[in-house]
Amino acid sequence: MKASPSTIFGLVFLPLAAILVLGLAPLAVVVVWSFWAWDPSTYWIKPDFSLAGYAAILEAGRWTVILSTLVKALLAALICLVIAYPTAYAVTFLASRRLAVVLLALMTIPFFTSYLIRSFSWRLVLGRTGVVNTFLQDVGLTSAPIDWLLFSDFAVMVGLVASYLPFATFPLVLAMGRVDSIVLSAARDLGAGFWTVLRTILLPLTLSGVFAGFLFVFVMVAGSSTEVQMLGGAGASIVSVMINDVMRVANYPLAFAISTIVLAVILGLVLIGNWTFGLARLFEDRAQ
Repeated sequence: MKASPSTIFGLVFLPLAAILVLGLAPLAVVVVWSFWAWDPSTYWIKPDFSLAGYAAILEAGRWTVILSTLVKALLAALICLVIAYPTAYAVTFLASRRLAVVLLALMTIPFFTSYLIRSFSWRLVLGRTGVVNTFLQDVGLTSAPIDWLLFSDFAVMVGLVASYLPFATFPLVLAMGRVDSIVLSAARDLGAGFWTVLRTILLPLTLSGVFAGFLFVFVMVAGSSTEVQMLGGAGASIVSVMINDVMRVANYPLAFAISTIVLAVILGLVLIGNWTFGLARLFEDRAQ
């Protein structure tokens, strides 16, 4: 049955308008405002072209915080992929359908609590009197608590990976679910070993899921703050924390400039990744 023009209008235009108004419009405003000037008389910004916000990024080591954030996001995304890929393989090809549903559901349980509670729980695990230090001393591996387990880059990375691992796993499960198991069985029947099948067949067919998982974790980490504040100590910082600090002193052009730079990096990753790995393949019809 052919859809009426009004139905097509409702199914296509309205969702698209919602995405433009609720999603893209605020980002466009942030980019535009990043080039505006600060007006001390009105305590607000005015539409005068200015690069003061971008120039201020080079002051007080702000660029190092942006670089550190990107490095943390990159490292966390790579670690999540290393863990998520075999996890997705086991869920897709080794577990029964019922068990796969249970395993995926278990991965969502931590999200039933707040980020604050989940991050704070790692203090009880990694602290001087936490589970890890207590165990290491009880079995005689250490004679004193290990200080660098908490309030360090290590603790921050543990918290980030634990928080965002599902965002790397689910795209990989989706990508692997689109791989015909008959292809893998045929390769094994022809004498290909596990690593050969993985390297020459499975990995190329799931590159779109790999990049999608990487991108999701990268974006989430770039915008996170709770894990860094709770596990990194007083001196730890990340872009979102820096933006909050800048907003408190009403330096809006600087806050918008920082956001624009991060947005440009993420947009660049999306374009490069889609061109290189074919992110759109995740949404193609399996029959094609």
